[in-house]
Amino acid sequence: MTAKRSKSRKALSHEMVNEALADPVSDLDGDPGRHDPSDADEESRVPPTRRPVEPRKDSAEKPTVLTRAEQVMRIAASLGVAAAAILGVIEYSNANEDNRRERSLEIVRDWQTETNINRYTAVQEFVESKVTEPALKRQLAELPPEALPDAQANLGRAWPAARRDSANADDRRMERDIDRLMLFFAQMEICISSNLCNAEVLRAYFDLEVSSFWTYFKGYADLRQGANYEGYGDPVARLVARFAAMPDP
Repeated sequence: MTAKRSKSRKALSHEMVNEALADPVSDLDGDPGRHDPSDADEESRVPPTRRPVEPRKDSAEKPTVLTRAEQVMRIAASLGVAAAAILGVIEYSNANEDNRRERSLEIVRDWQTETNINRYTAVQEFVESKVTEPALKRQLAELPPEALPDAQANLGRAWPAARRDSANADDRRMERDIDRLMLFFAQMEICISSNLCNAEVLRAYFDLEVSSFWTYFKGYADLRQGANYEGYGDPVARLVARFAAMPDP
């Protein structure tokens, strides 16, 4: 059997529910404002947190006499290395310049051998014998200055060509001498342009010889280039231009 309730419970209104939810009780057994001593014991057992000490601005390491000496020694060592490098470059440059002068003097000594002197003398004597002939001398004198270089080049082209079929051994030898002299001056220019010879030394010895030779026999170089000798005489033309552009000592 079930017992009958003698009195019905009163239903909770919405306002009462809201008040209960808005005001929760944190501690049902005691006063909410009371402090539990056990909480203090728990806090005392937690080790305190130490904050790192910030370095003072004036606590930076100051340079000592030793550190200054080390800095000076490092700077001195760097300067010493730089000075040694510069000195090495200067000595290398001087050694190269000495080598260039020595090669240039070797060319001079080679020129002064009897063979080369005889070749140049023979060619020059032939040219002088031709240009001093009365008829040719008069024709050259009547030409305007701007036309004279072309006339001289034409003579240097015509003379060897006319002597090629000669039965005279001296006539045939002259063209060989021109070829040897052309090669000698070409090698001189190649040595200078390759930075192996000293241009000032060679100009002092050969300026007059090279320019007077090229005055007439640049026409011969054109003749040889027309016979499929490509580039024949071009180094000599550059050598003449080089010497002409250099200032007088």
